[in-house]
Amino acid sequence: MSPSQPYEALARSLERELELIGEGALDELGALYGERTALLSSLPAVPPADAGPALQRAALMNKRVEMEIMRRREALVLEGANVERVERTARGYAATVESRPQLQATA
Repeated sequence: MSPSQPYEALARSLERELELIGEGALDELGALYGERTALLSSLPAVPPADAGPALQRAALMNKRVEMEIMRRREALVLEGANVERVERTARGYAATVESRPQLQATA
């Protein structure tokens, strides 16, 4: 095993996290985080020199994960605002319907 292989695995783990978040498969993240925690605990305090490219890729993937989380958060905030607007509109119509006098036609 090359000294840089665990760092390649770290970069792949972050790539997988980005995929899962993008797909909305959030229930699969727990297992991925568990694997990553085990991987991180096995890494030496000082990475080998040839791990540089993998660490750079991991840092880039980490930034992309942050951006995807922010994008998904923004979408949820917008959806929540839309739900609130629809609820206000529905309440407005409900008040109008409730305040109408009820007519009964008898034959």
